[in-house]
Amino acid sequence: MKLARLSHTRSTAAADTLALTRAAPSCRLDVASATPSPPLSPRRASGRRLDGLATNGCEKGGLIVPQIRPARLHFVAAVLVALAAAPTAQADSIGGDCRYSGQATTFVDGVVFKEPNYFDKSKIDIIVALTTFRIDKAALAKTPQKSAALTSQRFAADDARSVKLRIDGKMVSAVDYSGDGTSVSSSGGDIGEIAIKVNDATRIEASYALKDDDEDDLNCTLSFNLSYASTTPASAAAYDGAKTAAAPAAPKGKALPAGGGEPGKVFQANLAAMRTGNVDAMLATVTKEQGDKMRAQKSDPTFGAMLEMMKAFAPKSATVTGGQDFGDSAELTLDAVDQSGVKTTGTSTLRKEGGQWKVEKTSMKGGM
Repeated sequence: MKLARLSHTRSTAAADTLALTRAAPSCRLDVASATPSPPLSPRRASGRRLDGLATNGCEKGGLIVPQIRPARLHFVAAVLVALAAAPTAQADSIGGDCRYSGQATTFVDGVVFKEPNYFDKSKIDIIVALTTFRIDKAALAKTPQKSAALTSQRFAADDARSVKLRIDGKMVSAVDYSGDGTSVSSSGGDIGEIAIKVNDATRIEASYALKDDDEDDLNCTLSFNLSYASTTPASAAAYDGAKTAAAPAAPKGKALPAGGGEPGKVFQANLAAMRTGNVDAMLATVTKEQGDKMRAQKSDPTFGAMLEMMKAFAPKSATVTGGQDFGDSAELTLDAVDQSGVKTTGTSTLRKEGGQWKVEKTSMKGGM
């Protein structure tokens, strides 16, 4: 049974409770009943004192009052002080978006790491990557080859996109926007405007803006506060050594000659169809899954613009340097030249459907 607690303003602690109980007649609680109560009469006061229940003004009274010993109070106070003094881990955060050909891309995750400069291996650059997919940061932290590992994660995600900023000192020297059949790269100078607020051994906080008068070109407005990934190589030699050590054993298949054999012929036919925008020829050379996606997009009002973009980003030329045939699938290695004359490398994956080779995915690497 719970005992009621009362609030009052008069101090009962100041009164002599024993004297009060002697002076006042004892009575019973007035409860509605069919049986009349006995008449009131003076009753001998109880020998028990009520001092334990007495309270001061504006205090709450009750029979059960928990008590905390001074030593425990000191312990609680010490814990609170320690918690207040402990540093609070700052969570990663990103904001903004990138726009290309009228389409906005909002990112949901990001990471920052360091690696040697692409052209001068004696320099170390900062790489900030924002993605539309959740990054497996635990896996990324285990490899020095973070750019390659991040690209592999993007390929494994559905309709994934990413933007990477290569920071050289206080400027952005290269920008790479990739994914979902789109690849836009800019490098070679001070690209856009970056404002770095914090850049220490643990994290970087900055904002970045890339503006272009042509709305169809890449425009970005970004902000990020990201913690550094671990296991950063200290030098180009360490980076290259880790690259060799970390390289997984490639699956073994039948080696394909230069030109790629039959899979190479299908790849070249698919590339020729992309350059001319021949939809029927593209459908004839891609897997059923890719073909179904393309047929569904044909009813989209923006399909014409998408087709023109595909033509613009198809390599100007591509040479199949070799590859492997795994029976029901094949992977080709490529050397290519893009529409601006920049040399690139890449791979193309094909699968057999109904005994015929079909292109599943072609991926080209930029200068990042």
